[in-house]
Amino acid sequence: MSGGLRTRLALFVVVVTLTVSAVGAAGVVTDHGHTEKPSVEQPHFQPDAVEVDDLERDGKIEYEHVGESKTVLIDVAYANDVSRADLQPFVSALTAGGHDVVYHERHDSDRTVEDRRDRLRDRLQDVDAYVVVEPGARYSAEEADVVAGFADAGGRVMFAAGPETGGTADILSGLLGLSAPTADGEIESVSSSVGIAYDTGYLYDMETYEHNYRTIAATPTGDAALTAGVDRVVFDGPTRVVGDGPTLLSTNPTAEHSETREAGEYGVAVRSDNAVGVGDAGFMTGERYNRADNEVFIGNLIDFLVSGDKAPGEPSGPSDGGAAHDELPEGIGEDADGGSDGS
Repeated sequence: MSGGLRTRLALFVVVVTLTVSAVGAAGVVTDHGHTEKPSVEQPHFQPDAVEVDDLERDGKIEYEHVGESKTVLIDVAYANDVSRADLQPFVSALTAGGHDVVYHERHDSDRTVEDRRDRLRDRLQDVDAYVVVEPGARYSAEEADVVAGFADAGGRVMFAAGPETGGTADILSGLLGLSAPTADGEIESVSSSVGIAYDTGYLYDMETYEHNYRTIAATPTGDAALTAGVDRVVFDGPTRVVGDGPTLLSTNPTAEHSETREAGEYGVAVRSDNAVGVGDAGFMTGERYNRADNEVFIGNLIDFLVSGDKAPGEPSGPSDGGAAHDELPEGIGEDADGGSDGS
């Protein structure tokens, strides 16, 4: 073996020895100096700590009312953030029961507040029930009084809206010459005339939910025809609702308000005489109508709408009934546990 070859072989052995030693030393350092993985205390980051129920999706909308066919007017004249396809399960159930569904749409002749008021009154005179879903523009006081007069005359009214009623409403409202919409308050501009108030912000639950923390359940607060057969209704980020009458559905005590971060049992469905308010509209859509007992609650709402006895030809003029609800019902702005009588 030549001297050069022996030198290169010796150098190779030294390099290998140093490399193995370095790796071994690194292992020792790592073994004694590793950092513990951080523990995550938040329950929503720990799947095993989150209570998630399996929800059945196999029900259909049914209701008991039989008898005279009634006509239900769905208002889509206020840049409503809902499509007819969204409401198809609700509409199909009504028509399958022999009732008629008509729509109140914006018209070219609606140039002034008085025009809109008079045309809304004309439409309501010919129907038995009135439905407002996710309006994107505010009602005038005159229009709200017409709705109050309709309810005072025995017409049944249903409101369904969540904390977000925007979408394309801003653009549509401008094109249609409606009053400028605000960030919220569109639904309340009409619901307050019959004693129902909508809060701002949404409700969520970090401990009990379905797919995410905004998909939460509400349960009946007591015995009422509108919640008969209902164990729980699932909503997506509902808003709090307060009414002159009983609270129908409320959240679990672990639900929190997006603005105050306070936990409590929040009302999300209420009744005020001939009107009902629900703090979400998504529960009626084709995607969600048969979650849990949603279809049972929808059937009860339809029964409520077609069971009224409205006086013929009403509302005939501005109603004094609206003045009785100029002030919002008590509860909005109070602690979450207040204002729910559960009857």
